[in-house]
Amino acid sequence: MIGRMPVNATHQPVMSTINREQGVIVQGASNVPSLLAAVILLAPMAWSAGDDATHAALLRLFPDSKAPTFYGKKSELVVGRHLQHWARNSHWHPDVDEKSVFHARLQHKSVDERSWEIGIGKGGQMYSMCSSFGEAMPPQTPHSQWMDEAWQFTTIYGHLLGRDLPKQIQPYGNSFVHQSGIYTREKDIKPFYSPILATHHDADRRAYSLVSWGQIPTASVNRSGILVYVQYRDLGAGVIEVTYVIYNFENEPMSNLGPWGGVRTSVFPEHVISNPDGSYRFFTPWNYGSPGCRIHFEDTGGWAAATQNAANPHSYAIGVVFGKKLDKKGEHRGKPRYDCGNSRHGTRDYTVQATVINIKDKPFTPHLLRMYFVIGTLDEVAKTANQLADFADYEPLDLTEDNTPLVALYPRRYAGGQAVLSRRAPAGNSAGPLCKVYAHPVNGSLPLFVIKDNPTGQYFVTTDPYAECEREPFQNPFPPDDPRHQKYENRTVYRPYTRKTDWIELLGFVMPKTMANPSLEATALSSVSGMDKAFRPGQKAEANEIMVRK
Repeated sequence: MIGRMPVNATHQPVMSTINREQGVIVQGASNVPSLLAAVILLAPMAWSAGDDATHAALLRLFPDSKAPTFYGKKSELVVGRHLQHWARNSHWHPDVDEKSVFHARLQHKSVDERSWEIGIGKGGQMYSMCSSFGEAMPPQTPHSQWMDEAWQFTTIYGHLLGRDLPKQIQPYGNSFVHQSGIYTREKDIKPFYSPILATHHDADRRAYSLVSWGQIPTASVNRSGILVYVQYRDLGAGVIEVTYVIYNFENEPMSNLGPWGGVRTSVFPEHVISNPDGSYRFFTPWNYGSPGCRIHFEDTGGWAAATQNAANPHSYAIGVVFGKKLDKKGEHRGKPRYDCGNSRHGTRDYTVQATVINIKDKPFTPHLLRMYFVIGTLDEVAKTANQLADFADYEPLDLTEDNTPLVALYPRRYAGGQAVLSRRAPAGNSAGPLCKVYAHPVNGSLPLFVIKDNPTGQYFVTTDPYAECEREPFQNPFPPDDPRHQKYENRTVYRPYTRKTDWIELLGFVMPKTMANPSLEATALSSVSGMDKAFRPGQKAEANEIMVRK
């Protein structure tokens, strides 16, 4: 993925090292007409629907968009949490079941303009897109269902290219990160999608937001520290704004940020790329990764489109608006580019479309990435995409202790009287919160999770999402005198997909003690009632190194 492989190939794994321990500190104590209001039908995740207000506090971090809206005709966004197979026929592969991936559906409904529907997967990815043309997303393959052939955020810990492992165990060096989840190539293992930690529907803004913990898509000696925040927003007239905020809380820098996705080639067999003057030209590379499949943003008008017929402006199309100059902010290793290629040479009914923004990442820095989809006829797509091209954006964000809101944490008891922390205040609580944490990923902070250890039924608090997940020692394939031996000595293979643990709640964010504002009065988390027993450090900080404000 991310501009490295042909469509019918497997990922070439690379290497990353395990995060070092840190001490941390916690600080304590647009207007839309009513006709555009949305409807939401929520079903339980880790929590019940009544907890959506606490989720909202975590998800109000997306910077405001200055893009125009297109609400001239009456429409509504309907967000549903129940899969309705009879509503459409997506013609998925016969060996995959859409129920396994379905999280929510977003429907733009109108009698005055073209309607559309997108399916949001259990990792937060966009796995389905339907409109007058039918299903736009590929039919899937059973071993990677809705893991590759979906619109999702991807990145890689690419500075340590661990392709030096023997071929038969090379997947253990994988360090790609997928928003979608982990491949299901082992017998009797069900699809494992990146755990969604919070969701929020903003009816006034016609937006649906969530945050998930992105996964390295195979069992690996490397760890993902990627939180993927995504907001899907209906701007009207076939326009979907997609905004990502990405936070990397591992000590390893990520690179090659970019949404990865595409369309079903049999539905959209041709492709166009915009010119700097806003016109467009035929651009349909035969094979992803082949010469000519890549073009820099600055050499385009900021958008591309898959279409049924590039010579017919009235044919259906889906535009992808990625912008023109996304390297003005932050540090970059190269010019942002757009990659495209279809699978006519293979068995997958898939045309890949991907953006690559190769940043110089400073870990523990949040990053904004904003793009747009435009659904319509090719002439409609071209007109609207030209209006939106200047609003696509990338920039590192500066979230500080001073400009980031706090979230109160309360005691929560599970069966047997076990106490952990929660954002939800217990009924009848009059004592107030035990402490407060940051709602958003302050630069330099670590996330604080509640995790369930399934074999014991115990819940615990940690800054390490891999704490207690299934793992095994990695067998170093190199002898001690080999220069590669040290790199693979004393490594661990992580297998979160076996479901030894469940990721229940993202509480918020805590600051490393060495980076926190020294004027804050704090006490150790271990001094909070129950935390001496309920906190597990994993490979991160101990409870007495984590300070909370009363």
